[in-house]
Amino acid sequence: MRNNIICFLLLLSNLVLAQTIPGTVPTRVNDQLRYISDSRLFYTWNPAKDAYDLRDTEFENSIIDIREINQRSNGYIVISVTDDGKARLYHGSIISFTVDEDGNSTWVMRSKNARGKLVLNPNKKTITYSYESNAERYVKIFVFNLQLELPEKEE
Repeated sequence: MRNNIICFLLLLSNLVLAQTIPGTVPTRVNDQLRYISDSRLFYTWNPAKDAYDLRDTEFENSIIDIREINQRSNGYIVISVTDDGKARLYHGSIISFTVDEDGNSTWVMRSKNARGKLVLNPNKKTITYSYESNAERYVKIFVFNLQLELPEKEE
């Protein structure tokens, strides 16, 4: 009988300790944010000028999906661009996430053979996607102007 009581108390204490107190365990992130752009700017690096040149201003729709799984530095990013009637797709896995003092969110992403950086500036309502880097800098940059509506949150 004494052993049964001890086993019952051990089982009860184990169940009580197994329950987590709200706020003690970090909340898992499982978000998908969708941003819609109605225009974009395309810049390329010009080594002769040592500056970026504006190559194209396009007034076509683009969709940027950011899927964060379990934490902000894990997930994937998909950028769908319509360019002169053709669809282009840029994508990669998120390898890091930071927020600077101005509130700009930065995701560094990597695909099979490329690396890119996505920066969300909520004050200017822009998303900047930099890709195709060389040893010093990113060579190509898209600046997406976001539509004024809030991003759709899909679950």
